[in-house]
Amino acid sequence: MGAGESASPSDGTRLSPRALPVAVDAALVERDGRHRVTYRLPIPYFAFLWAPLVARRARRVEHAADLGRPLPDDTPWWAPPVPLGARASEALAALCLISLLWSYGGGTLSLLTVTLPYAADVYSVENRALATGLAVARLGVLLALALGPLADRFGRRRLVVGAAVAHCVLASALGLAPSFEAYVGGHVLLRCIDTALAIAIGVLVAEIVPAGSRAIALSLVGVATGGGIVLAVVSLPLAATGRAGFAAVYLLQLAAIPAILHAARHLVESPRFLRHANEPHRYRDVLAGIYRRRLALLGATTFLAAAFTAPTLEFTTRYLSDEHGFSAFEIVLFLGVTGLPSFPMLVLGGRLADLRGRKAVGIPLVGASALAYAGFYLASGVLLWPLALAGAMLGSAGGAALAPYGSELFATRIRAEAQTLTLALGVTGSVTGLAIVGLLSGPLGLGPAIAVLAGLPLVALAVVALAFPETARRELEDTSGEASGPVAVA
Repeated sequence: MGAGESASPSDGTRLSPRALPVAVDAALVERDGRHRVTYRLPIPYFAFLWAPLVARRARRVEHAADLGRPLPDDTPWWAPPVPLGARASEALAALCLISLLWSYGGGTLSLLTVTLPYAADVYSVENRALATGLAVARLGVLLALALGPLADRFGRRRLVVGAAVAHCVLASALGLAPSFEAYVGGHVLLRCIDTALAIAIGVLVAEIVPAGSRAIALSLVGVATGGGIVLAVVSLPLAATGRAGFAAVYLLQLAAIPAILHAARHLVESPRFLRHANEPHRYRDVLAGIYRRRLALLGATTFLAAAFTAPTLEFTTRYLSDEHGFSAFEIVLFLGVTGLPSFPMLVLGGRLADLRGRKAVGIPLVGASALAYAGFYLASGVLLWPLALAGAMLGSAGGAALAPYGSELFATRIRAEAQTLTLALGVTGSVTGLAIVGLLSGPLGLGPAIAVLAGLPLVALAVVALAFPETARRELEDTSGEASGPVAVA
């Protein structure tokens, strides 16, 4: 029986994914004159989030069947626009768990960022040294140029598992670094591993989900990554207790290894990678043909955006602590109130991008976010809260809408390498932005030094509007220019 048809009295009628989204093996059965829906949720670790929503939908199906009415076939807000198969759902959930666990100690707004004021105390360094250290740590992305091709040559799944475990081992030791130089040096290597890991996860997600749900799938990974950031923020009071507490928050990363290895059991290799595994995987191919122009466009916009975003995010806790006298508890409260609402906005932005288009959603939201963050670094008092809230929410939704471009514009055989080069250009922008802030924070102050950079992402958005194609709901083989047909995980 297809979705939208009236229910029949026969037992075991299979339900379509549109009738009961997210669930698999769904069937409508009749017992004692009443209809019941049976199904399975192929979502390890996070099924509890969808269980009540799917159950409520199942009650709607049962009620419609009892009355002999058409079954619901609308797509609810909590379901992907195009249904995912069971194996894709399991793999996506596993990648979300891995993202949650590794982002606690790595990536943007990780322990390096949120514990910045306490690292300054532990190692007795000032703003200029912190800015320099943050800039140097980002050089790890350049080292990742050596790891970038591994996902294209040896597989996305293998790199995800190996890099995630390596991340946990290295991150756990960073809190014990005897000097600020050693601390920053360890973060250079960690950023190298984390860059390769994040790219492999993003590429694997993009390649295993349907085209019409690519942005929302990537946004779910983003939400999970945000969960790791929340864990890092929650650790702030422990980090503020002194040298031992600072070391302890890093050592906690070791606890993630068993869960990562368990999640690896649910991962599948990308069928797209398997189909193109024997093709050449070289950086020079990214710099040839249509991909050279695409890399220039994507790299330039990433550079401009990162030059503003990096100091905006990296100096939040330092700005609140030094410029406005926030305590550790007040910083946690502020980050929670202004940051947590951005998580559902990630999903909303991804969903809207799949339905309405990348540019129509991403450009206005990211532009408004940049202006809100600029206002945050110029404001004081109660205005800090709504401006930071607007910046985080709008930026999350807009970023989720534009994020798929990194995977959609390049061929499978060079997809990870292209993203590595793009991130290398992005980190160059980050270093540039942090260096500018380091130079201007003396004469202008930290807030104005960051705010003056807000024009850079606006220029990047103009480039996106004029030069980027619309890729929503198009298969990767189409958006990347590959000749072969689509492949998905069922």
